[in-house]
Amino acid sequence: MEYWNEGDRTFAFWDDDEYFYPATILSIEGDDISIRFDTGEEEWTDADYLEEYKVEVDEQVECKSAKDDLFYDVIVINTDGDRVEVEYEDGTTEWTTLSSLRFFVEEM
Repeated sequence: MEYWNEGDRTFAFWDDDEYFYPATILSIEGDDISIRFDTGEEEWTDADYLEEYKVEVDEQVECKSAKDDLFYDVIVINTDGDRVEVEYEDGTTEWTTLSSLRFFVEEM
């Protein structure tokens, strides 16, 4: 995405574990972007540390399981707006939302 607006949903880089998590843009001041992660934490970042709020079919991400609140490797098998169908390594599938996903980027 080439530009961002206040209120946009995004995946934002979390420095503590180097994953991208769902967040909302609160304000933009020049190159500085204030975000709030879905967990409530707020920080300032820049566009280099934001990703578009979407995933693609066949993309490998991690999903927070509704069963135990732990993240597991999944493959996206279907998308419908903010809803995403994922397949776990054991072959089970479930519908979830983008807000339950995170992903890791090798090179930043």
